[in-house]
Amino acid sequence: MPNLDSDALRTHIKKRELQRVYLFVGEDVKLAGSMVDAIEGTVDEADRPFAVDRVYAAEPGGFPVDIAASCRSLPMLGDRRLVIVMRAEKLLKPKRAGKTSDEDEDEADDPADADSAASDMTPLEDYLAAPSDFATLVFVATEIDRGRRFTKQLVAKGHVVEFGGIRAEGSRGAPNASDIAAAQAGAARFIQEEMVREGRTIEPGAVKILAARSGGDISKLRGDIERLLLLTQGAPTITVADADEVATGGAQLDDWGLTNAIGDGDAAKALREVALRFDRGDSPHQMLGQLRWWVSNRLVESAPDRVKAALDVLLRTDLALKSSGGEDRVLMERLIVELTGRAIPKRSFVGGYGRR
Repeated sequence: MPNLDSDALRTHIKKRELQRVYLFVGEDVKLAGSMVDAIEGTVDEADRPFAVDRVYAAEPGGFPVDIAASCRSLPMLGDRRLVIVMRAEKLLKPKRAGKTSDEDEDEADDPADADSAASDMTPLEDYLAAPSDFATLVFVATEIDRGRRFTKQLVAKGHVVEFGGIRAEGSRGAPNASDIAAAQAGAARFIQEEMVREGRTIEPGAVKILAARSGGDISKLRGDIERLLLLTQGAPTITVADADEVATGGAQLDDWGLTNAIGDGDAAKALREVALRFDRGDSPHQMLGQLRWWVSNRLVESAPDRVKAALDVLLRTDLALKSSGGEDRVLMERLIVELTGRAIPKRSFVGGYGRR
């Protein structure tokens, strides 16, 4: 099927005319993530626990047989089931033992690549041959191997949406001077487009600082722009000094922004706060300790019925972090989603762990 651009995808979502299969691919994970959230938004919030499955590829619930079975399960509420496979590059471009990521893959799938449950793509191949009318399956991947049999079938039968980065097209390995210049030019255009979209103005020198700092990484650039817009709210123009403050880490984060967002039930804001904390270099164990304190002291007073489940997920996350049971950032994002519930009355936090 022909590729879709992000505007065409937005039209699908706005009209609630979702197709059966999508592939989101590219480095711009923030934009892809916002589109995933928009797709989930087509399902009534009360129905989502029964109609939406967001799984992580090659992890429990995210093996091909599980994904196919979920797509074939009728939604308990509503008329549509959404199955979203995050980190789908683990299925669409799995790493081979003994090979580096830069080495070419063979065209045929090799069952020895990984655990057999993850490498056997037959259930998904069968599903693509006859997808359910009532389901929308979305694969979200930073990269894919177009030579693999299943990936070829997915590209042929699904709607592909590319979320490209700002690196030079075709660049590979260590960038040369031309690659760097092209990436910085692309970053500068992206910054200007974002500022126009936000109705803000920015000094050319500030654009140059942000573009150089991005290193061709669209996620880092988006994070810096988001931080910069927060820092300069109400200012008529974003200056070189503003950009320099963000680039040098001078912009201060609210250390309690994460817990406050969870208490407000604002998962999107909480996930942004986690991203900013990781960008700052905070340890996931440090964040986990803060969240454990919040559950034991804040949540226990305001919503005691949620405490046991919250402590259980904190323990699972702690064990996974200590046993390398997944990528730290992904584990923390899952924890945040599970902790976020109905709004909790605010209290101000001043120094220490907080005061009433």
